[in-house]
Amino acid sequence: MKNKSPFNFSGVQQHFPWAIVLLSAVIAVSVFLQALRFPFIFDDFGYIVQNTKLTELNVSELWRLFTKPYNDFSEFLPIREFSYWIDFKLFGMNPTAFRLHNIILYVLCLPLVFIVTTKLWQYFRSTESSDAQWVAAIVTALFAFNPSHAEAVVWIAGRKDVLSAFFSLLGLWFAISSKRDHGLSARYATATLLALLAAILSKASAVAVAPVIAFLWLIFWRDTPSSNKRYSTLLWPLACLLLALCMAAIFASLTTQRIPFYFGIEIVTRALAVLGWLARLSISPESRHFFYPVFDDSNFPLMIALGAVILTASMVGLVMAMRKHSLVGFTFAIFFLLCLTSLQLVPYKPPSLISDRFVFLAAWPIILLIVTLLWNFKPAHRAALFLIIACTWGLQASERTREWNSFQTLVDSDLHAYPGYYMPAAFKIAGRRMYSSSRETANNISNPVLRNAMIGILDADHAVNIEAVAKGNPQEAMDMLLKLGEILNQPPVQTKWNPPMLLLWEKYKEMLEDDWIGLSKRFPNDVSVNYNAGLWMLGNGSYEKATVYLRNAIESPLFPESDREQAVKNLELTLMKSGQLQKP
Repeated sequence: MKNKSPFNFSGVQQHFPWAIVLLSAVIAVSVFLQALRFPFIFDDFGYIVQNTKLTELNVSELWRLFTKPYNDFSEFLPIREFSYWIDFKLFGMNPTAFRLHNIILYVLCLPLVFIVTTKLWQYFRSTESSDAQWVAAIVTALFAFNPSHAEAVVWIAGRKDVLSAFFSLLGLWFAISSKRDHGLSARYATATLLALLAAILSKASAVAVAPVIAFLWLIFWRDTPSSNKRYSTLLWPLACLLLALCMAAIFASLTTQRIPFYFGIEIVTRALAVLGWLARLSISPESRHFFYPVFDDSNFPLMIALGAVILTASMVGLVMAMRKHSLVGFTFAIFFLLCLTSLQLVPYKPPSLISDRFVFLAAWPIILLIVTLLWNFKPAHRAALFLIIACTWGLQASERTREWNSFQTLVDSDLHAYPGYYMPAAFKIAGRRMYSSSRETANNISNPVLRNAMIGILDADHAVNIEAVAKGNPQEAMDMLLKLGEILNQPPVQTKWNPPMLLLWEKYKEMLEDDWIGLSKRFPNDVSVNYNAGLWMLGNGSYEKATVYLRNAIESPLFPESDREQAVKNLELTLMKSGQLQKP
């Protein structure tokens, strides 16, 4: 057989693949180590810094992590929380230690990528099994340099992505190792399910790994000789899928996010565009961002088309992998399966429909696909291509890592890349709220509805905190808040199918609520301010706060008697909504 290794050093050839893996790991670590001095950022505070529920747990109480969510976001991820707890107990509130833990987990993923890739190549391309370790080494090196990984590794809140990827790869290793001539090894199959469970308890979206493992086991079963084929072997892939379904049901019961389903062509185009973006982020050397304008991007139709191509290729790949033993078909199929939980088929409200973290593991089959397709090139040519890809990805990963020195840096980077996009503009304004500069930022928002609402919030905020105090009269500020409330009660149509916009519109309402609270604090004895603040809280679902303000208004001797009956009814409704009063 022709030697296809890109180098011909016969004496060290058998060790060279592992040397490539080691070298790529060292380079990747050197890129991420520059972030060790960075502070906690954004969601890190909710998960760790302000999470007293977690940090105050004793060793004897750790079992409680497996009974309910232990973070401010109602995420039931006990293994992720346990890893945070260990860091806190050993090193205190030290972001360097937490971030170093992420990097170590990332490094541990690399040998698993190498081993799993080697075994897959040997299985699907048994006639070229001598090339397996070379292919695996290249795939691992490119995986290490992929810029989409910077977010998960450098951001402490990205721990769930790295941790779940580690257990997912471990589960895939066990799943491949479970193959026997007569079926599956019960010991390895059990270990696979345990690793899968650990992955899911590290990040809920790891349920997507279950169909990948089940698909692989179905291929193994189909290839089993008829004399050894047992239908009882199919219980293992069934158990794998049932485990994922049970965990998905648990997560669904615990989630606090409820988005009404919308039935329209937009949900199809949304899913296809997301799939196209995920494929794009897996291989693109372009600059990376925290917010991606999926619906607002000029390439939206192109992303839909790319998503449609990926979907079609994945469906064909399922058949090719089952019937023709195609590694290319298998990579397309498992990329789609790993992306399933990010396609917004069950809508949720992230600040961005797409994140680099979403392709942390899904980038691996795309990289394997690229290497497989290029493996037919001449050794020198493919080696040059791999070096070019590795260098461009590595440089982009280094650049992206430096941008994680603060959340403001991330937002500024996104504003520079997408000057009219509403999401980074809103986060920049919410972070500073300086009137002149914030209004200038708001004026640049390209969406007119969101732009006008943001300007209205800034003007109202200025009226509450500056003008009302200076004049000693809340009336003008209150009129602005009432008018803005009417506007915010009519969300844009796009919020039905654009979860980030829905999230932002809810953030607008929170800002307005904060202004009502601020105005009532500055004029605590003003009956009209308290009553209207209570009505807004009631309409916005903040029932406990509404109760306080409505009571303050009603109990005041200055409250108009003509309005008291309706006010009492509003208070009773608020008490019922908050559970403080039983419905008659």
